[in-house]
Amino acid sequence: MSMPAPHWTTRAYPTAYRREYAAEVSDLLSQVTADRGRLAGVLEQATVLGHALRLRTGMDSARPGGRFLAGLLPLAVPVAASLCLTLLVVQQLPSLQWDGERAHTPLAYIPWLAVLGCALAGRWAAARIAAGAALLGAAVSLPLVRWTDGAEGLAQNQATLAGLALAALLVLAAPPDLPPTSGGARRTMALIALALGVPLLAGSVTVFQVVSGPYATADARPDPLRLLFFFTPLVLAVPAALAIARARFGPALAALLIAGSVLAFVPVGRLGEVPYGTGNLWARMTGATGVLALLVYAALRTRERRHAMATR
Repeated sequence: MSMPAPHWTTRAYPTAYRREYAAEVSDLLSQVTADRGRLAGVLEQATVLGHALRLRTGMDSARPGGRFLAGLLPLAVPVAASLCLTLLVVQQLPSLQWDGERAHTPLAYIPWLAVLGCALAGRWAAARIAAGAALLGAAVSLPLVRWTDGAEGLAQNQATLAGLALAALLVLAAPPDLPPTSGGARRTMALIALALGVPLLAGSVTVFQVVSGPYATADARPDPLRLLFFFTPLVLAVPAALAIARARFGPALAALLIAGSVLAFVPVGRLGEVPYGTGNLWARMTGATGVLALLVYAALRTRERRHAMATR
């Protein structure tokens, strides 16, 4: 009796893995399609292709690269969701003379609220589906912005949409078998969402006076992106340092952050390329994060050694 032909998706696997598991994976795909329908089968095929790509790029859960991506999720998800919530609120307010032009692109923003909500609820499979919707929404929003707001509107919004698309790709690229659903990861996401979302919302809706001419002022509101670039390094310093200190190569990662922050000051002009003049702040906080990570790592190793000596 001849074995059925392997499913076409298994060709994406590395040769050794395909030789050993192609029949098993093909059988699983057939069962999923037969038991749960064609749509479930298509989703399972996408999962297989994603797993194959991670194996080929070294970003699976068994390797440091995949674990590093997974460690970024509790930081990236609340940052993207906080920005999207702020943009949705700000775009409902009447525009002021000095406000920046922000195209209304709910297709790119709303899915991120679902990503954060599902992640906080521990439903990571649903969060990944919402991240796929966020990626699609960002891709669709680019031509929509060009159509509704012209070239100027696209120029002012394409960086935001590209950043949200990259964040969605991070969620989808991270190994799904390392979900940020532990109590600590969910607590981190909730705290970052509060610590970043509250000042972003409060600052972005606050009206202040700016000089518009000789002896004249006008109402204005801060740009949400300006506030995001200012608050994000301040909010992420501690949770990022804790994550690095607990990583397998924590000291090396911390040293890279410190070295990178020092090198950033050598060609000082490059710091001016960071939007809204926050380059110096980001460089300083990057170095501070590395130093804090080393201190936390040393404290954790000291505690482990003391515990080991006490249990002898």
